[in-house]
Amino acid sequence: MSNLSAPDCKIFLDAEMSEREVISVVMQGLFPPGISDSGRCEVEILKNEDYDSSRRRAFPDGFVYFRYYLDLYMAEVATEEKAALVTRLLAYLWDDWGVPAVAACAFEQLLPEHGGYRSPHIPWPQ
Repeated sequence: MSNLSAPDCKIFLDAEMSEREVISVVMQGLFPPGISDSGRCEVEILKNEDYDSSRRRAFPDGFVYFRYYLDLYMAEVATEEKAALVTRLLAYLWDDWGVPAVAACAFEQLLPEHGGYRSPHIPWPQ
């Protein structure tokens, strides 16, 4: 991962978990057992400095105030493969954990619910 390169995808997520728990959940979602594509993606998990416990609830733009965000770096990976990785993670967060998450990337149109922005079908903070 290079500090000079922009991430291929940014995912904002809101979970009342410790950073360690978020890391575990994200890694399980990206690289489940039996899937051997871990070398295709690097992830950086960061606490959101703009986190706001009230503003995060505002639909649809409150996602920028979610508790965490992920920067995903997927150099030399085809767009369809990037979308597949992000789709797998979003589905895991939304469906398996009920975690509010919104993806911001150039390939949102290839993602379920277009990455979650403006979608009433994804989990949202209460």
